[in-house]
Amino acid sequence: MALVEVERADGAAVARVVLTRPDQRNAVSNRMLEELVSTFGALAVDPGLRAVILSGRGPDFCAGADLADVTIMSADADYGRSFEEVVTAVETLPSPVIAEVHGAALGAGCQLVVACDLAVAAEDARLGIPSARLGLLINYENLERLVLAVGRKRAGELLYAGRVLTGVEAVEWGLVTKAVPADKLAETVQKLAERIADLAPLSVRGSKRGVTAVSLNLALDRTTEGHRIADFGMMAAEAFQSEDLREGLAAFRERRDPRFQGR
Repeated sequence: MALVEVERADGAAVARVVLTRPDQRNAVSNRMLEELVSTFGALAVDPGLRAVILSGRGPDFCAGADLADVTIMSADADYGRSFEEVVTAVETLPSPVIAEVHGAALGAGCQLVVACDLAVAAEDARLGIPSARLGLLINYENLERLVLAVGRKRAGELLYAGRVLTGVEAVEWGLVTKAVPADKLAETVQKLAERIADLAPLSVRGSKRGVTAVSLNLALDRTTEGHRIADFGMMAAEAFQSEDLREGLAAFRERRDPRFQGR
């Protein structure tokens, strides 16, 4: 039985990636990590995809790592490497990924939320990384992502004191972009994904590439700074020369909705 499923109507520009271990509160096992890497890898080469929703089946988004898979040091090292592959797959997916957060998003679940481009939470969701309660330590890359998302002192409160935030508090802290009543969550996220899907794909993909690079301070890596700037410049040039830009300008002048084709 698959631990990760993709829900997508035929020809739809929006795909929903669903964690499917509700009986284990969608705890992330090694097998789930493998399926997530494979799933996002397949989505990355889909030219018709424009937005992805990451959600969890059942009452929780993801209550954390499956501790049965990280109980010994060697397994923990393997798990950490595999988890980083998932986070990298989310960040490098050309299309934006939106976390749909309900119930618990703790530990690894919260780190997945941080890795997503956007996140909407139920008001009563619970987000945090209580690793100190278990004696665990998140890896440096995810620590850096957390600090960039919420700032040094708030990251400290999450990690040192095991603070768990409600969805409403998570908005104030910068972990999520919006909090809504639980019964409005799926509808709100779907509308956001469809709004993204309606916009110019080259512009959206280029913006994601640039935002991710800046937020992770990739420009500070001087050995590859020129390559990254050139890569982003090529994407910008492609957007400026695209049919979508001409369509967008024409639609603006004609006071109508644009019909973007991603070329």
